[in-house]
Amino acid sequence: MITPKEIEIKTMSESKRKEAKNDFFAFYIGRPITYILTIPFLYTNISPNVISMLSVIPVLAGFSFLMIGTCKTFLFLGWMGFFLWSMLDGIDGNVARYKKEFSPIGDALDAASGYFAMALIFLGAGISAAHMPGIMNHYLNIPSETYIILGGLSGIWTVLPRLIMHKAITSSERNGISKIKNRSEYGIAKLIALNITSIPGCVQLLLLVSIIANTLDIYTIVYFLINMLVMIMSIKSIFFKEKE
Repeated sequence: MITPKEIEIKTMSESKRKEAKNDFFAFYIGRPITYILTIPFLYTNISPNVISMLSVIPVLAGFSFLMIGTCKTFLFLGWMGFFLWSMLDGIDGNVARYKKEFSPIGDALDAASGYFAMALIFLGAGISAAHMPGIMNHYLNIPSETYIILGGLSGIWTVLPRLIMHKAITSSERNGISKIKNRSEYGIAKLIALNITSIPGCVQLLLLVSIIANTLDIYTIVYFLINMLVMIMSIKSIFFKEKE
């Protein structure tokens, strides 16, 4: 019988481990769970690409629950949708590496589902904050529509630098320029930014805490500011590297 340890050995190379372990929550909590959940998929003919496509479904379901949520039950179901996405996002890679089933479209499908999750989790949180006023409303009279705008912009701030980075990497490979630094070489500041903005990591964990504590308004405002700052620093870093 296939075991989680066997999956870990076959799917986690030393170079990948050095990079992945810097995303602390996703590596030490989320990834071990995906090893267990991967086992049933290895006994089927479901391809990694199909799993990547299926992972979009819980994202859309989770966003829908956050969008219409007017009670904590709906909000928790919304969070569960994004949690299931993060599990499927790990499972598709595990299956691909375990079975050595790789395809040119695989990375694109994986990235696409990730972009959906990045954009919609913050927009969903903003819509939920607009529907269910939290602690901030006791101190500031912020119009509910503001949270929707901040959540939408927060999603854009998250996706935009990744799109620019991928274009920069493609151009660098084409022109023989060195690649953008990978995660295993991140310094303290970048490690903190990586973990705070990790969708399978702190973003999901803090979303759950915010749902329980009724602080989605604070969550939306804080992540709007964090994502904007990280976007500015990331784009600056990308173009600075390109000039070098």
